[in-house]
Amino acid sequence: MRLVLAVLRPSQVESVRRALDSVDVTRLTICDAQGRGPDGGLVQESILEIAVNDDFLDRTTQAIADVLAASGDDDRGRLFSLPMAEAVQLYRAVRGPEAV
Repeated sequence: MRLVLAVLRPSQVESVRRALDSVDVTRLTICDAQGRGPDGGLVQESILEIAVNDDFLDRTTQAIADVLAASGDDDRGRLFSLPMAEAVQLYRAVRGPEAV
């Protein structure tokens, strides 16, 4: 299991969400954030948090990377993939990959 974090501009969120939906990645959390821009000032950002099983990792990161690369923007965002030790669905008491 992996936790994918994508840091991008708020204007890119809908395009990334559609790209993820097209590869059957539909569960994600979208957070508003502030980051530090190149000039030192604050900039608005969005963070997508996506828990995936290992067999969904490549398609998830590729879908996000494709959208960000197509933007042609110098500041295309950042993408992180972190190991995830445990997942729990509280409402069903399910643990592990099935909970993702």
